Amino acid sequence: MSEKYNKGRLHEALERLSAAKNHHPYPSLEQRQQLLSALQNSLVQYEVELLEALQTDYGHRAPEESRLIELLPTLHELKHAKQSLRNWMKPSKRHLHFSIQPSRGKVLYQPKGIVGVISPWNYPVLLSLGPLIGAIAAGNRVMIKASEFCPATNRVLSKLLLEALGQDWVCFIEGEADVANEFTQLPLDHILFTGSSQVGKKVMANAALNLTPVTLELGGKSPLVVTQSANLERVADRLLFGKMMNAGQTCVAPDYILCHQSHKSALIDLLKTKLGQLYPQGIASPDYTSMINARQLERLLGYLKEAEQAEVLCENLMTGPAELEGKLALHVLHEANDALQVMQDEIFGPLLPILTYDSFGEALDYIQQRPRPLAMYVFTSDNLEMMQCEERIHSGSLVFNHTLVQVAQVDLPFGGTGHSGMGSYHAKEGFITFSHAKSVVYKQGPDLLAWLLPPYQRKPHKLFAKIWRHL
Repeated sequence: MSEKYNKGRLHEALERLSAAKNHHPYPSLEQRQQLLSALQNSLVQYEVELLEALQTDYGHRAPEESRLIELLPTLHELKHAKQSLRNWMKPSKRHLHFSIQPSRGKVLYQPKGIVGVISPWNYPVLLSLGPLIGAIAAGNRVMIKASEFCPATNRVLSKLLLEALGQDWVCFIEGEADVANEFTQLPLDHILFTGSSQVGKKVMANAALNLTPVTLELGGKSPLVVTQSANLERVADRLLFGKMMNAGQTCVAPDYILCHQSHKSALIDLLKTKLGQLYPQGIASPDYTSMINARQLERLLGYLKEAEQAEVLCENLMTGPAELEGKLALHVLHEANDALQVMQDEIFGPLLPILTYDSFGEALDYIQQRPRPLAMYVFTSDNLEMMQCEERIHSGSLVFNHTLVQVAQVDLPFGGTGHSGMGSYHAKEGFITFSHAKSVVYKQGPDLLAWLLPPYQRKPHKLFAKIWRHL
């Protein structure tokens, strides 16, 4: 099921799913729930194989961490979709103008058809199955183009999906950039892409060839703001939770810190202490995740080298070596300047620039002047500061006094804005993203609009000309 695909085979797979869709275009509530239940059962059944595969692909990634950040959120999302699906599918009644009465109207949420999902390497289970759940709940067939950097995980996912859903519902595709390029040029009914902004632009351009609508889940630089009123113990604990999960290879991980100048020294001391508790052997600790591959590690080391050459203090906050067996220690980059590449790109790893400010307004101005982030984290106990963040800053999500937790909330949408993406999925918003909201009108009885047909010199039109603005 997850073989290498060329252009011809991609079209064959699309035709197979299209035939199944045309034969049964509107799956029932019961059938969709059965599919979600089968997927849930297979996820649990393949738990051990998935955890072992993730460990293989990463080299070092604790099974406990993979279970927490990939399997558990997926399982919760499956359960929520099954419980909510009856309500999501219910057509919504709408009020129609008196001029076409008697009549009634509704909005029917119709499956779009064939949804293409392009999943990344950093969360290969969660970010393959999460969109699949929303698409299946909405009644669609799905083609998944998985990352070539996770071959072991792909093999397990391929078996899991074939057993749970079968070939009439899902096609799991492997391949490199050329396959992804062909995939996005298919005449699909919707594409969801998770990845970088640069690739997202190419996906959007290819999708435009067929006028295929897209949902782009990109990244960007998600700031974490430490205000003067913040509880530093809480900041340190929850910052490390968000930054160290998957060694920072998370699209909504805190990318850089904007810290009130009075707190910087104490916060760094706390981070060092707590890192020693979390990882007593430094990056040699078995619970510390490695970079997915040498390419990603070299990219991060390149950021460090450039910063050091610019005389930016790059401080290793962990005991022991800074680099070991594909792992990289958490480094703080003190007052990194905006010209550095590390301040331009999404970091996606255990590097943490820390900037200081004097007034809260200064921190908000800094964020506003940059591309809109996928997430914003603010540690404060000041209600006015919270309100200012809600009203002034555009971000995909906004979290006060924690990090990362918004992604695992099954009743909240997930999505970016501007350079961090467009559209959203998860929760009811995911169902709506993968559905077409079709207007349906049932007309009965006489037709009042017949009075407004030509010839326009008749009396009804003269009356209409006098009263139309009040209708």
